[in-house]
Amino acid sequence: MHLNHIPWGALLLTLLHLLKAFGLIPGALAAFGGRKLYQKWRQNKAMSGWPATDATIQNGKVHKDGWRVWVELTYTYYVGEYRSGTHVHKFRRAEQAEEFIRQVKDKRVHVHYDSDHPDKSVILDRDLEMIALLAPSYQ
Repeated sequence: MHLNHIPWGALLLTLLHLLKAFGLIPGALAAFGGRKLYQKWRQNKAMSGWPATDATIQNGKVHKDGWRVWVELTYTYYVGEYRSGTHVHKFRRAEQAEEFIRQVKDKRVHVHYDSDHPDKSVILDRDLEMIALLAPSYQ
């Protein structure tokens, strides 16, 4: 049988129906980090025209869910008044997450905000990672 004669569309549709029936699609979306994908989308949107200002990272909290580890950072910035936001960053191990919090806490970082809705803000991963790279290691 030649590969061109295989009904790939029908096979894919059947596979999707099976995944949906067994509830694996929501699980797969959660495993791939739906929130992280949303955060990446917001970062791309911010880079395309949102103004930037300085923010200060106030604190961070390590979260664990089975094998997944992530840090939720809280930051504040000033646009007409003081505002706050959160940023999620994934890690392989809790020790790395704790060290990351120590490295970025109380540091200043650029935050992009929506000029129409200044309460909507985002920190770019690359800006945050640069601060962590430049911070002295505590290990």
